[in-house]
Amino acid sequence: MDDFMKKRLRYFVLFLALLLTEILIGAFLKGGFIRAYGGDILVLPLLYAFFRILFPGKGSFTERILPFLLFLSGVCVELLQGLHIADRLHITSRLIRIIVGSTFDFWDIACYLAGMLLIYAFLYFSHIKACDNS
Repeated sequence: MDDFMKKRLRYFVLFLALLLTEILIGAFLKGGFIRAYGGDILVLPLLYAFFRILFPGKGSFTERILPFLLFLSGVCVELLQGLHIADRLHITSRLIRIIVGSTFDFWDIACYLAGMLLIYAFLYFSHIKACDNS
């Protein structure tokens, strides 16, 4: 198996683990810190893992720019929630309303920032480990 396929497989496993974690948080936790913030923190690493399945190569886009773009996307979604975009567009689908969200919360942006920092920490420690193994 070549390096790209190994990386894709690693990111696929990570994606599935994060997705399962998100589902378990949503399905079984009814309150507390993890329910309130854990899913929002993990959503950026989840999306990052998904995009790394598609783009497994090393480079400044995937390792430096992509986490920041994901953070900006989260901020944009949150701001659209503040503008009640689902109501303004007369979206009635429950699934779409859940995906888009309907309530602005500054703490969600803080969670997205924490998720982005988690990605950068993962990349930093991955590079240290790679240098040690060289």
